[in-house]
Amino acid sequence: MIDSNAIEKKIVDFDSRFGRGGHVDLYFAPGRVNLIGEHTDYNGGLVLPVAIERGTYMLIRKTELPPVRIYSENRDKEARFDPSNINRENDWADYVRGVYLYTKRYFGELPPFDGYYFGDLPLGAGLSSSASIELVTAVAFRSLGCEMTLERAVIISRRAENDFVGVPCGIMDQFTVAFAKENCALLINCDTLEHKYVPFNIPDCSLVIGHTGVYRSLSDTPYNTRLSECQSALSELEKKLGPKKNLSEVSVLEFEKVKYSLPETLAMRAEHVIFENVRVEEAVLCLERGDPEKLGYLMNRSHESLRDLYEVSSPELDALQQISLEHPGVWGCRLTGAGFGGCVIALVRSEALESYLRSVPEKYWKATHLDGEFIVTKPEGGARKLEAVT
Repeated sequence: MIDSNAIEKKIVDFDSRFGRGGHVDLYFAPGRVNLIGEHTDYNGGLVLPVAIERGTYMLIRKTELPPVRIYSENRDKEARFDPSNINRENDWADYVRGVYLYTKRYFGELPPFDGYYFGDLPLGAGLSSSASIELVTAVAFRSLGCEMTLERAVIISRRAENDFVGVPCGIMDQFTVAFAKENCALLINCDTLEHKYVPFNIPDCSLVIGHTGVYRSLSDTPYNTRLSECQSALSELEKKLGPKKNLSEVSVLEFEKVKYSLPETLAMRAEHVIFENVRVEEAVLCLERGDPEKLGYLMNRSHESLRDLYEVSSPELDALQQISLEHPGVWGCRLTGAGFGGCVIALVRSEALESYLRSVPEKYWKATHLDGEFIVTKPEGGARKLEAVT
């Protein structure tokens, strides 16, 4: 996390941009990485994410008069909007506008504010930067007198992304960013939102996030096509199996009996989702038993399924995954997030970490001519207020 000296400088920048006057509060929301369970969330399935130590910070000060003024240091862009007339502008501030709009709908009028966003989370890397900015905003509205629960913050943030920004994501990102617990993975049933904390019980192990250097926005990828294909696959399966709430209600045995009657592409999409749920359940047992070898095996099978059946990998992701697996001391590696670019997550023996960070970036550059970014992390806690700063 960003140290206190750096944060003090941000407060000076806040006052320089917005002027002095009034109390300023500081909030933080982490990014997230998914250990396993990809593209299952919007299919009502199981996921096993952790929050990471990097994230989005927000300095907020209540003001008396509109407009709302917000600034993103990472993008070096300022935005303003009228609280009484909120419209989508197709820029970074839509995430904030959407959270403000739906908070008003649930809780009534909110005062305007000045907001200064900064952080160390790569944007467009598949580490939930959008959910991070949504949740830090929702939780920071407590400084405006809006004492919403984390459950309500998740609902509002997802509505902001789905209905205002227009990205039909599942609920995993927002839920994880809100409810994550230090040193734990979070097993979530995305249909019922039942969840439990699973201690990250893998000794002598490091989690390394490797960013390919390929940035993407879900709205610019075939993400929506995959949603549609899953719905079509479910419709075809229901003709054989009867009503199902979602693909994740289909058992492996049921699927194996009827999969050859599905169009090939739909069968591939369904097979990934159904077997990915099984891999999540097995991964939970691995964490509970402290079994890195089996967990690594499951991560590798997940990557293969995402590459070959769900077709959301990329040459860069495949290259970084393969280079990682060839390094001694790496138990497993898989793409994490929606795919089409972004990141892999590697499970690395701690004694091999230094050599991994020394050799893999160079090998990846030689293979792709792209500079990867590598982040060593551990499970972090969820969105929260930090120590008062002024």
